[in-house]
Amino acid sequence: MKTMMKLFMILALLSATVVASCSAAGETRTFIDDVGREITLPIDINAVSPSGPLAQIVLYSLDQDLFVSVSSEFTDAQAKYIDPRLLTLPVTGQFYGSKASTMNPESIMELDKQLNIDVVLDIGEAKQTIKVDLDDIQSKTCVPFAFITQNRLEDIPGSYVKLGELLSRPERGQELSDYVSALLTEFDTGMTAIGDNKKSLIYVTAIDGNSVFMIGRGSYHAEVIDYIGDNLAKPAAAGSGMGDEYTMEDILQLNPDYIIVGYADGHTYYNQIITGSMWQSLPAVRNGDVYEAPYGPYNWMGGPPSIQRLLSMIWLGNLMYPDMFDYGIDDRVREFYSLFFKYDLTDADLDDLMVYAKPAPASASAQATTPTQAPAPLFGVLVGLAVATVVAGRGRNR
Repeated sequence: MKTMMKLFMILALLSATVVASCSAAGETRTFIDDVGREITLPIDINAVSPSGPLAQIVLYSLDQDLFVSVSSEFTDAQAKYIDPRLLTLPVTGQFYGSKASTMNPESIMELDKQLNIDVVLDIGEAKQTIKVDLDDIQSKTCVPFAFITQNRLEDIPGSYVKLGELLSRPERGQELSDYVSALLTEFDTGMTAIGDNKKSLIYVTAIDGNSVFMIGRGSYHAEVIDYIGDNLAKPAAAGSGMGDEYTMEDILQLNPDYIIVGYADGHTYYNQIITGSMWQSLPAVRNGDVYEAPYGPYNWMGGPPSIQRLLSMIWLGNLMYPDMFDYGIDDRVREFYSLFFKYDLTDADLDDLMVYAKPAPASASAQATTPTQAPAPLFGVLVGLAVATVVAGRGRNR
Protein backbone atom coordinates (compact mmCIF):
# COMPACT_ATOMS: atom_id res chain seq x y z
CA MET A 1 0.00 0.00 0.00
CA LYS A 2 2.84 2.36 0.96
CA THR A 3 4.58 1.47 -2.31
CA MET A 4 1.45 2.38 -4.28
CA MET A 5 1.12 5.67 -2.42
CA LYS A 6 4.73 6.53 -3.17
CA LEU A 7 4.22 5.71 -6.86
CA PHE A 8 1.10 7.87 -6.97
CA MET A 9 2.96 10.79 -5.38
CA ILE A 10 5.84 10.45 -7.86
CA LEU A 11 3.44 10.46 -10.80
CA ALA A 12 1.63 13.48 -9.36
CA LEU A 13 4.91 15.34 -8.97
CA LEU A 14 5.93 14.49 -12.52
CA SER A 15 2.59 15.70 -13.81
CA ALA A 16 2.91 18.92 -11.85
CA THR A 17 6.41 19.40 -13.23
CA VAL A 18 5.16 19.04 -16.82
CA VAL A 19 2.32 21.49 -16.19
CA ALA A 20 4.71 23.94 -14.56
CA SER A 21 7.20 23.64 -17.43
CA CYS A 22 4.42 24.46 -19.91
CA SER A 23 3.16 27.47 -17.97
CA ALA A 24 3.77 30.81 -19.65
CA ALA A 25 6.00 33.29 -17.85
CA GLY A 26 4.72 36.77 -17.02
CA GLU A 27 1.21 38.11 -17.52
CA THR A 28 -1.03 35.87 -19.57
CA ARG A 29 -4.47 35.82 -21.18
CA THR A 30 -6.82 33.12 -22.39
CA PHE A 31 -7.74 32.71 -26.03
CA ILE A 32 -10.32 30.28 -27.43
CA ASP A 33 -9.45 29.21 -30.96
CA ASP A 34 -11.86 28.23 -33.73
CA VAL A 35 -12.12 24.59 -32.61
CA GLY A 36 -12.89 25.53 -29.01
CA ARG A 37 -9.45 24.98 -27.53
CA GLU A 38 -8.61 27.22 -24.57
CA ILE A 39 -5.04 28.46 -24.91
CA THR A 40 -2.91 30.43 -22.46
CA LEU A 41 -0.93 33.16 -24.22
CA PRO A 42 1.24 36.14 -23.34
CA ILE A 43 -0.60 39.47 -23.22
CA ASP A 44 1.47 40.69 -26.19
CA ILE A 45 2.47 38.42 -29.07
CA ASN A 46 5.83 39.07 -30.72
CA ALA A 47 7.09 35.68 -31.93
CA VAL A 48 4.96 33.48 -34.23
CA SER A 49 5.72 30.34 -36.24
CA PRO A 50 3.33 29.40 -39.09
CA SER A 51 2.32 25.73 -39.29
CA GLY A 52 2.12 25.60 -43.09
CA PRO A 53 1.96 27.58 -46.36
CA LEU A 54 -1.56 28.90 -45.83
CA ALA A 55 -0.77 30.17 -42.33
CA GLN A 56 2.41 31.68 -43.73
CA ILE A 57 0.50 33.65 -46.39
CA VAL A 58 -2.13 34.96 -43.98
CA LEU A 59 0.33 35.80 -41.20
CA TYR A 60 2.46 37.70 -43.70
CA SER A 61 -0.52 39.85 -44.63
CA LEU A 62 -1.24 40.71 -40.99
CA ASP A 63 2.25 41.51 -39.71
CA GLN A 64 5.53 40.47 -41.30
CA ASP A 65 7.45 41.40 -38.15
CA LEU A 66 5.86 38.58 -36.12
CA PHE A 67 7.70 35.77 -37.95
CA VAL A 68 10.45 33.93 -36.07
CA SER A 69 10.41 30.98 -38.49
CA VAL A 70 8.82 30.02 -41.81
CA SER A 71 7.07 26.80 -42.80
CA SER A 72 8.86 26.57 -46.15
CA GLU A 73 11.55 28.43 -48.03
CA PHE A 74 10.58 31.09 -50.53
CA THR A 75 11.36 30.54 -54.20
CA ASP A 76 13.38 33.04 -56.22
CA ALA A 77 10.16 34.21 -57.89
CA GLN A 78 8.56 34.83 -54.48
CA ALA A 79 11.59 36.43 -52.85
CA LYS A 80 11.24 39.59 -54.92
CA TYR A 81 8.08 40.49 -52.99
CA ILE A 82 9.06 39.21 -49.55
CA ASP A 83 10.65 41.06 -46.63
CA PRO A 84 14.36 40.05 -46.89
CA ARG A 85 14.47 39.23 -43.16
CA LEU A 86 12.15 36.27 -43.71
CA LEU A 87 14.53 34.74 -46.24
CA THR A 88 17.03 34.08 -43.46
CA LEU A 89 14.66 32.51 -40.90
CA PRO A 90 14.72 28.82 -39.87
CA VAL A 91 12.27 26.46 -41.61
CA THR A 92 9.98 24.46 -39.33
CA GLY A 93 7.99 22.51 -41.94
CA GLN A 94 4.29 21.80 -42.35
CA PHE A 95 1.95 20.37 -39.71
CA TYR A 96 -0.98 19.53 -42.00
CA GLY A 97 -1.32 19.22 -45.74
CA SER A 98 -1.41 16.89 -48.72
CA LYS A 99 2.02 15.61 -47.78
CA ALA A 100 2.99 13.92 -44.54
CA SER A 101 3.74 16.30 -41.69
CA THR A 102 7.28 17.65 -41.75
CA MET A 103 6.89 19.56 -38.48
CA ASN A 104 8.09 17.51 -35.51
CA PRO A 105 7.93 18.29 -31.80
CA GLU A 106 11.69 18.02 -31.31
CA SER A 107 12.45 20.75 -33.85
CA ILE A 108 9.79 23.03 -32.34
CA MET A 109 11.19 22.52 -28.83
CA GLU A 110 14.75 23.20 -29.99
CA LEU A 111 13.65 26.30 -31.88
CA ASP A 112 11.65 27.53 -28.91
CA LYS A 113 14.79 27.47 -26.75
CA GLN A 114 16.36 29.97 -29.17
CA LEU A 115 13.36 32.10 -30.10
CA ASN A 116 10.84 31.79 -27.25
CA ILE A 117 7.88 31.20 -29.58
CA ASP A 118 4.65 32.78 -28.35
CA VAL A 119 2.35 30.70 -30.56
CA VAL A 120 2.35 28.38 -33.57
CA LEU A 121 -0.38 29.48 -35.96
CA ASP A 122 -2.48 26.98 -37.93
CA ILE A 123 -5.00 28.29 -40.48
CA GLY A 124 -7.36 26.53 -42.88
CA GLU A 125 -10.12 23.95 -42.72
CA ALA A 126 -10.65 22.14 -39.43
CA LYS A 127 -9.79 18.46 -39.82
CA GLN A 128 -11.81 15.93 -37.81
CA THR A 129 -8.85 15.17 -35.55
CA ILE A 130 -7.54 18.71 -35.25
CA LYS A 131 -8.30 19.20 -31.53
CA VAL A 132 -6.55 15.97 -30.59
CA ASP A 133 -3.65 16.69 -32.96
CA LEU A 134 -3.02 20.20 -31.70
CA ASP A 135 -3.43 19.26 -28.05
CA ASP A 136 -0.94 16.43 -28.57
CA ILE A 137 1.82 18.50 -30.16
CA GLN A 138 1.20 21.37 -27.73
CA SER A 139 1.62 19.04 -24.75
CA LYS A 140 4.82 17.58 -26.23
CA THR A 141 6.41 20.94 -27.02
CA CYS A 142 4.94 23.21 -24.32
CA VAL A 143 4.41 25.74 -27.13
CA PRO A 144 0.84 27.05 -27.69
CA PHE A 145 -0.80 26.04 -30.98
CA ALA A 146 -3.85 28.01 -32.16
CA PHE A 147 -6.22 27.29 -35.04
CA ILE A 148 -8.12 29.88 -37.11
CA THR A 149 -10.70 28.84 -39.74
CA GLN A 150 -10.15 30.18 -43.24
CA ASN A 151 -11.50 27.79 -45.82
CA ARG A 152 -13.98 29.63 -48.03
CA LEU A 153 -13.89 33.23 -49.25
CA GLU A 154 -16.70 34.10 -46.84
CA ASP A 155 -14.47 33.00 -43.93
CA ILE A 156 -11.79 35.60 -44.64
CA PRO A 157 -13.31 38.70 -42.96
CA GLY A 158 -14.03 36.87 -39.70
CA SER A 159 -10.66 35.13 -39.76
CA TYR A 160 -8.86 38.47 -39.79
CA VAL A 161 -10.84 39.73 -36.80
CA LYS A 162 -10.04 36.54 -34.89
CA LEU A 163 -6.41 36.66 -35.99
CA GLY A 164 -6.12 40.25 -34.81
CA GLU A 165 -7.44 39.19 -31.41
CA LEU A 166 -5.07 36.21 -31.22
CA LEU A 167 -1.95 38.13 -32.20
CA SER A 168 -2.64 41.35 -30.27
CA ARG A 169 -3.20 43.28 -33.52
CA PRO A 170 -6.95 44.03 -33.40
CA GLU A 171 -6.80 47.25 -35.44
CA ARG A 172 -4.84 45.61 -38.25
CA GLY A 173 -7.13 42.58 -38.25
CA GLN A 174 -10.18 44.83 -38.50
CA GLU A 175 -8.61 46.86 -41.33
CA LEU A 176 -8.08 43.78 -43.47
CA SER A 177 -11.49 42.37 -42.52
CA ASP A 178 -13.21 45.59 -43.61
CA TYR A 179 -11.42 45.57 -46.97
CA VAL A 180 -12.41 41.97 -47.72
CA SER A 181 -16.01 42.51 -46.57
CA ALA A 182 -16.36 45.49 -48.91
CA LEU A 183 -14.83 43.55 -51.80
CA LEU A 184 -17.12 40.55 -51.31
CA THR A 185 -20.15 42.85 -51.13
CA GLU A 186 -19.06 44.58 -54.34
CA PHE A 187 -18.79 41.26 -56.14
CA ASP A 188 -21.98 39.80 -54.70
CA THR A 189 -23.84 42.82 -56.08
CA GLY A 190 -22.17 42.56 -59.48
CA MET A 191 -22.54 38.81 -59.89
CA THR A 192 -26.20 38.98 -58.82
CA ALA A 193 -26.79 41.50 -61.61
CA ILE A 194 -25.00 39.25 -64.10
CA GLY A 195 -27.17 36.34 -62.98
CA ASP A 196 -27.34 33.56 -65.56
CA ASN A 197 -25.31 35.51 -68.11
CA LYS A 198 -21.95 34.26 -66.91
CA LYS A 199 -19.18 33.73 -69.44
CA SER A 200 -17.92 30.16 -69.73
CA LEU A 201 -14.34 29.30 -68.85
CA ILE A 202 -11.89 26.57 -68.01
CA TYR A 203 -8.88 26.79 -65.72
CA VAL A 204 -5.93 24.79 -67.07
CA THR A 205 -3.34 23.99 -64.42
CA ALA A 206 -0.96 21.85 -66.51
CA ILE A 207 -0.45 20.28 -69.93
CA ASP A 208 1.41 17.02 -70.50
CA GLY A 209 1.28 15.87 -74.11
CA ASN A 210 -2.36 15.14 -74.92
CA SER A 211 -3.31 15.36 -71.23
CA VAL A 212 -4.77 18.62 -69.98
CA PHE A 213 -5.37 19.12 -66.26
CA MET A 214 -8.22 21.36 -65.13
CA ILE A 215 -9.91 22.33 -61.87
CA GLY A 216 -13.36 20.76 -61.66
CA ARG A 217 -16.57 22.35 -60.44
CA GLY A 218 -17.26 22.31 -56.72
CA SER A 219 -13.63 21.94 -55.71
CA TYR A 220 -12.19 24.07 -52.91
CA HIS A 221 -9.66 25.18 -55.54
CA ALA A 222 -12.47 26.17 -57.95
CA GLU A 223 -14.35 28.53 -55.65
CA VAL A 224 -13.43 31.72 -57.52
CA ILE A 225 -13.87 30.36 -61.06
CA ASP A 226 -17.21 28.76 -60.12
CA TYR A 227 -18.30 32.11 -58.72
CA ILE A 228 -17.06 34.39 -61.49
CA GLY A 229 -17.89 32.22 -64.50
CA ASP A 230 -19.55 29.10 -65.82
CA ASN A 231 -16.85 26.51 -65.12
CA LEU A 232 -17.21 23.95 -67.92
CA ALA A 233 -15.04 21.32 -66.24
CA LYS A 234 -16.85 18.35 -64.72
CA PRO A 235 -17.44 18.16 -60.95
CA ALA A 236 -14.06 17.69 -59.31
CA ALA A 237 -12.87 14.14 -58.70
CA ALA A 238 -9.41 15.00 -57.40
CA GLY A 239 -8.96 17.12 -54.32
CA SER A 240 -5.54 18.41 -55.29
CA GLY A 241 -4.72 21.80 -56.74
CA MET A 242 -3.69 20.17 -60.02
CA GLY A 243 -7.25 19.09 -60.76
CA ASP A 244 -8.44 16.31 -63.06
CA GLU A 245 -7.08 14.95 -66.33
CA TYR A 246 -8.78 15.57 -69.69
CA THR A 247 -7.87 14.96 -73.33
CA MET A 248 -7.69 17.51 -76.13
CA GLU A 249 -10.89 16.02 -77.54
CA ASP A 250 -12.61 16.83 -74.24
CA ILE A 251 -11.38 20.42 -74.44
CA LEU A 252 -12.62 20.87 -78.00
CA GLN A 253 -16.08 19.68 -76.95
CA LEU A 254 -16.23 22.17 -74.08
CA ASN A 255 -15.43 25.19 -76.30
CA PRO A 256 -15.12 27.81 -73.50
CA ASP A 257 -15.42 31.57 -73.93
CA TYR A 258 -12.25 32.05 -71.85
CA ILE A 259 -9.23 29.89 -71.09
CA ILE A 260 -7.37 30.71 -67.89
CA VAL A 261 -3.93 29.10 -67.65
CA GLY A 262 -1.87 28.46 -64.54
CA TYR A 263 1.53 30.09 -64.36
CA ALA A 264 4.60 28.00 -65.24
CA ASP A 265 8.24 28.94 -65.62
CA GLY A 266 8.79 30.42 -69.05
CA HIS A 267 4.99 30.68 -69.51
CA THR A 268 5.18 27.10 -70.81
CA TYR A 269 1.50 26.16 -70.70
CA TYR A 270 0.33 29.51 -72.04
CA ASN A 271 2.70 29.21 -74.99
CA GLN A 272 1.60 25.65 -75.70
CA ILE A 273 -2.02 26.79 -75.98
CA ILE A 274 -1.27 29.84 -78.07
CA THR A 275 0.92 27.97 -80.55
CA GLY A 276 -0.67 24.50 -80.47
CA SER A 277 -2.35 23.58 -83.75
CA MET A 278 -5.23 21.70 -82.12
CA TRP A 279 -5.86 24.52 -79.68
CA GLN A 280 -6.25 26.83 -82.69
CA SER A 281 -9.58 25.11 -83.40
CA LEU A 282 -11.06 26.90 -80.37
CA PRO A 283 -12.57 30.37 -80.92
CA ALA A 284 -11.20 31.47 -77.52
CA VAL A 285 -7.67 30.89 -78.79
CA ARG A 286 -8.27 32.52 -82.16
CA ASN A 287 -9.96 35.50 -80.46
CA GLY A 288 -7.14 36.02 -77.99
CA ASP A 289 -9.22 35.08 -74.92
CA VAL A 290 -6.45 33.01 -73.33
CA TYR A 291 -4.92 34.51 -70.19
CA GLU A 292 -2.22 33.37 -67.80
CA ALA A 293 -2.84 33.78 -64.07
CA PRO A 294 -0.27 36.15 -62.55
CA TYR A 295 2.21 34.78 -60.03
CA GLY A 296 3.95 36.81 -57.36
CA PRO A 297 4.52 36.25 -54.53
CA TYR A 298 1.83 33.56 -54.93
CA ASN A 299 -0.32 32.23 -57.76
CA TRP A 300 -3.41 34.45 -57.81
CA MET A 301 -5.60 31.40 -58.46
CA GLY A 302 -4.40 29.48 -55.42
CA GLY A 303 -1.58 27.13 -54.45
CA PRO A 304 -2.64 27.03 -51.70
CA PRO A 305 -6.03 28.79 -52.00
CA SER A 306 -5.77 31.75 -49.65
CA ILE A 307 -6.16 35.50 -49.65
CA GLN A 308 -4.47 35.91 -53.06
CA ARG A 309 -7.66 34.49 -54.57
CA LEU A 310 -9.16 37.90 -53.89
CA LEU A 311 -6.75 39.21 -56.54
CA SER A 312 -8.08 36.63 -59.00
CA MET A 313 -11.61 37.91 -58.35
CA ILE A 314 -10.56 41.49 -58.97
CA TRP A 315 -8.70 40.47 -62.12
CA LEU A 316 -11.25 38.08 -63.65
CA GLY A 317 -14.24 40.28 -62.82
CA ASN A 318 -12.74 43.20 -64.71
CA LEU A 319 -11.47 40.96 -67.52
CA MET A 320 -14.72 39.11 -68.20
CA TYR A 321 -17.30 41.77 -67.25
CA PRO A 322 -15.60 45.17 -67.74
CA ASP A 323 -18.93 47.01 -67.90
CA MET A 324 -19.99 45.63 -64.50
CA PHE A 325 -16.60 45.78 -62.75
CA ASP A 326 -15.52 49.05 -64.27
CA TYR A 327 -12.25 50.04 -62.62
CA GLY A 328 -8.60 50.45 -63.43
CA ILE A 329 -7.15 46.99 -62.85
CA ASP A 330 -3.64 48.36 -62.24
CA ASP A 331 -4.90 50.63 -59.47
CA ARG A 332 -6.80 47.84 -57.74
CA VAL A 333 -3.85 45.45 -57.91
CA ARG A 334 -1.49 48.10 -56.55
CA GLU A 335 -3.91 48.75 -53.69
CA PHE A 336 -4.04 45.06 -52.77
CA TYR A 337 -0.27 44.57 -52.83
CA SER A 338 0.27 47.62 -50.70
CA LEU A 339 -2.35 46.62 -48.12
CA PHE A 340 -1.72 42.87 -47.88
CA PHE A 341 1.92 42.42 -48.90
CA LYS A 342 3.34 45.83 -47.93
CA TYR A 343 4.84 46.00 -51.40
CA ASP A 344 4.53 48.99 -53.73
CA LEU A 345 4.30 47.77 -57.30
CA THR A 346 6.14 49.74 -59.99
CA ASP A 347 4.94 49.95 -63.58
CA ALA A 348 7.62 47.40 -64.48
CA ASP A 349 6.38 45.06 -61.74
CA LEU A 350 2.85 45.24 -63.09
CA ASP A 351 3.99 44.61 -66.65
CA ASP A 352 5.92 41.57 -65.46
CA LEU A 353 3.09 40.22 -63.27
CA MET A 354 0.35 40.66 -65.86
CA VAL A 355 2.28 40.07 -69.05
CA TYR A 356 -0.35 37.61 -70.36
CA ALA A 357 -3.21 38.60 -68.04
CA LYS A 358 -4.60 41.56 -69.96
CA PRO A 359 -6.41 41.85 -73.30
CA ALA A 360 -4.13 42.85 -76.12
CA PRO A 361 -4.69 46.34 -77.57
CA ALA A 362 -7.26 46.36 -80.37
CA SER A 363 -4.65 46.94 -83.09
CA ALA A 364 -2.48 44.12 -81.76
CA SER A 365 -5.49 41.79 -81.60
CA ALA A 366 -6.33 42.52 -85.21
CA GLN A 367 -2.76 41.83 -86.28
CA ALA A 368 -2.67 38.64 -84.21
CA THR A 369 -5.41 37.14 -86.38
CA THR A 370 -3.30 37.51 -89.52
CA PRO A 371 -1.03 34.65 -90.61
CA THR A 372 2.08 36.81 -90.31
CA GLN A 373 1.50 37.45 -86.60
CA ALA A 374 0.22 34.05 -85.48
CA PRO A 375 1.73 31.49 -87.85
CA ALA A 376 0.37 27.98 -87.68
CA PRO A 377 1.50 25.19 -90.01
CA LEU A 378 -1.17 24.40 -92.56
CA PHE A 379 -1.08 20.73 -91.65
CA GLY A 380 -1.66 21.57 -87.97
CA VAL A 381 -4.63 23.76 -88.80
CA LEU A 382 -6.15 21.03 -90.95
CA VAL A 383 -5.63 18.49 -88.15
CA GLY A 384 -7.35 20.78 -85.68
CA LEU A 385 -10.30 21.36 -88.01
CA ALA A 386 -10.59 17.64 -88.64
CA VAL A 387 -10.69 16.88 -84.94
CA ALA A 388 -13.31 19.57 -84.39
CA THR A 389 -15.42 18.07 -87.17
CA VAL A 390 -15.17 14.60 -85.64
CA VAL A 391 -16.14 15.93 -82.21
CA ALA A 392 -19.10 17.82 -83.64
CA GLY A 393 -20.23 14.69 -85.47
CA ARG A 394 -20.06 12.61 -82.31
CA GLY A 395 -22.06 15.25 -80.50
CA ARG A 396 -24.84 15.06 -83.12
CA ASN A 397 -24.94 11.26 -82.86
CA ARG A 398 -25.46 11.24 -79.06
